[in-house]
Formats: sequence, structure tokens, C-alpha cells
Amino acid sequence: MNQQNSGSQPSDGLATASLVMGILAIVIGGFVFGILAIVFAVMARKNGNTSGKATAGLIMGIISIALWAIILAFCAPMLCLFLGL
Repeated sequence: MNQQNSGSQPSDGLATASLVMGILAIVIGGFVFGILAIVFAVMARKNGNTSGKATAGLIMGIISIALWAIILAFCAPMLCLFLGL
């Protein structure tokens, strides 16, 4: 049987993975999910995918990492004060 391309962009799987990882990074707050979202989005874009899924995953990954940096910047000094370090 001959399979025809349904019109989907190249590496749509990577774009979808980026979107899912970005959503998990925002909802669960996972630093690792944010990094994976960025990596998958960049890989999808390099393979020619310009869909909104890859862009949304990239943005959510960046936002989650920025939130982690802000939380770490404020909580680490407080933890050090609390522990007397």
C-alpha cells in the first residue's frame, strides 16, 4: 500500500513532544520537563517544523525554567538563613 503524506509538517512528533513537555513543566513545575521542552522545540524547528506546537513548547519551557530560577533565587537564601549556614 502507498501511504500519502497527510500534509503534516516534518517532525510533528517532536513539536507535539515539546508541547506536552512544556505543559508538564508549567503544571507540575518540573525543571527537567522545561529543558526537554526546549530541546524538542529546537530539534523540531531545525527539521523544518514551524508549527505553533513547537513555538508553544519552547515558550512554556523557557517560562518554567525562568520560574525555577526565580524560586531558587528567593528560596535558597531563606533556606540558608533558616539552617544557619
